Amino acid sequence: MKAPLTESLKRSPPSLHDSLDYWGLAWEALAWLEENVQEGMSTLETGAGASTMVFAASGARHHVITPDAEEERRIRAACEERGIDASSLTFHIGRSHEVLPDIEVPDLDLVLVDGAHGFPYPILDWWYLAPRLKEGGRMLLDDAYLPGIAAIVDYARASDAWQLEAPISFRTACIRKLQDGDPPNEADAQAAHGRMSFAYLPPGRRLVASARTRVFSTRAGIWVVRKLRGPTR
Repeated sequence: MKAPLTESLKRSPPSLHDSLDYWGLAWEALAWLEENVQEGMSTLETGAGASTMVFAASGARHHVITPDAEEERRIRAACEERGIDASSLTFHIGRSHEVLPDIEVPDLDLVLVDGAHGFPYPILDWWYLAPRLKEGGRMLLDDAYLPGIAAIVDYARASDAWQLEAPISFRTACIRKLQDGDPPNEADAQAAHGRMSFAYLPPGRRLVASARTRVFSTRAGIWVVRKLRGPTR
């Protein structure tokens, strides 16, 4: 019986990037992918690495977006060296916010967002990929503690269209799409359950601003404000 690929990669990490050290998706997340990705699934990831090898080994119809053509060469060579069929991989060379608007990949079963981590790139990845993810499909968010990615997690926690699932690793979050539709236009539809930040204010004003906003953004608070303002002309 063949040993799980994740264990093999952990024992002998492939050199897929410019760094001499292994860096990439957490080992727990790789093991999760190996367990949950099934042959024939339609999948996509922003970024590339050991996770790409796991998708290939699982037989998924997998799209990979990376700005580095050398990564494609290294990954295909590493797959060949380990006897992994990489014919189901389709690489798109470019930055994700430039590639995703024109890519044709509807009805995705699973998406891994692990490309550029700085704001606003993860949010752009989510924006372009969320409509292409089928209902019930899952999106993995690596390094979910970073601000740009944490904003997606906060939105998913507050949204009726998404469900935050159990964490896969200390840094990898998973959200499931429950229904199609764009995010609501009104801020109060998100602020009711999401995280509000007043970090732009001096420290002494943050607590008052937070309490005031939370009280007066409720239905009762809005009613009080309207009464205090009197009739509008």
